[in-house]
Amino acid sequence: MKSFLTPLLCALLAAPAFAQEKPDTDKRIADLERRLDAMSQELEAQKTGTAMPVAGEAGQYGLGPAASKPYGSKGGLSIGGYGEMLYENFDSKLQNGTYSPRANTVDFVRQILYVGYKFDERIVFNTEIEFEHAKTATGSAGEVAVEFAYLDFLLAPSFNVRAGMVLLPLGFINELHEPPTFLGAKRPGVESTLIPTTWRENGVGVHGELPGHFTYRAYLVNGLDSSRFGATGIRSGRQNGSKALAESLALTGRLDWSPIPGTTLGLGAYTGNSNQADAGEAIRTTLVEGHGEYRARGLQLRGLFVRMTNSETGLTALAASSAVKQLGTEQWGGYLEAGYDVLGSTGSKQALIPFLRWERMNTQQQVAAGVAADRANDQTLLIAGISYKPIPQVALKLDVTRAENRAGTGRDQVSLAMGYYF
Repeated sequence: MKSFLTPLLCALLAAPAFAQEKPDTDKRIADLERRLDAMSQELEAQKTGTAMPVAGEAGQYGLGPAASKPYGSKGGLSIGGYGEMLYENFDSKLQNGTYSPRANTVDFVRQILYVGYKFDERIVFNTEIEFEHAKTATGSAGEVAVEFAYLDFLLAPSFNVRAGMVLLPLGFINELHEPPTFLGAKRPGVESTLIPTTWRENGVGVHGELPGHFTYRAYLVNGLDSSRFGATGIRSGRQNGSKALAESLALTGRLDWSPIPGTTLGLGAYTGNSNQADAGEAIRTTLVEGHGEYRARGLQLRGLFVRMTNSETGLTALAASSAVKQLGTEQWGGYLEAGYDVLGSTGSKQALIPFLRWERMNTQQQVAAGVAADRANDQTLLIAGISYKPIPQVALKLDVTRAENRAGTGRDQVSLAMGYYF
């Protein structure tokens, strides 16, 4: 490319040279070299399909900033990702004063790679590959998993089709979980338990923008597997796209309204029979959540409320010895969060955000006949901390959690985290 442009460069410089504009020649040569070099690099990148978009501060189509990179690509391959490391220091005493030491830990929680490919302006492939706990072993020791993988068919702003393994559009964190995008060293407890991040299933659906500043997403997916349920909730019932049983399907969706910049109000829902065995009573799981957010002038406010029901008749019909029967027929929870960027009015790219979050949840608000609810599942969390961002894509977080439950076994802790996306 440069060899082709060299004669052009010489020709452009010849006229002013003959016109005896000698004092400006060096400056003009340097300026033209910079422009031609930039043009050459851009043309080569487009030719090979390797022009990489840069992750900004806002996401698209229900995804976080880094996960949205394929949509901003001029074509071809795009790569992004995020990661986080977490140190946890646990109080040696429980809420009731019992001495019960627990080892402090430091964990490279996850490293994520986003890989996308923009075939053309209409078809985009996007995927998230997760490495947990710095190992490839299964279980809590670590894993490698696909968090989502789908094709987007972008037909019109108001109507697009998405098919593959999709993130369920519930709450804030399940779709937007890149660490610098949320306050706190850890994801909110309500959005890890009642809405079990990261919740993804195989399915197909539609999404788009509607008049009046509305956006929507709606999917038909395989349902949960109730044979894995327990007293702490539905988290273990996620099938995560792996040889998922699909005897029963589920519907999920959300509608958001953003009347003014920085403000979002919305509703999300999920419903489906979680009994994937082709026998016995149905166990219908229905979840409804409402969420609201305001971000402007350095102020960050969030609120979320979740209510879930699981068919009492289906759970009552199970054997008394079944662990699934311990699942709450009614569960609820919510949180309120406030933070303020004290550097927001200085014009700095850095951010320093003290915050406070209050959470309340109970995964056994109501239980099936014959089941005794575990009072430890009725929890209250108060988290106070600070997040420092030297740049928008990097966050250092420190917070203190006061944890209480009605069994008196809550444990306080101090958490320190580092997170980033690119």
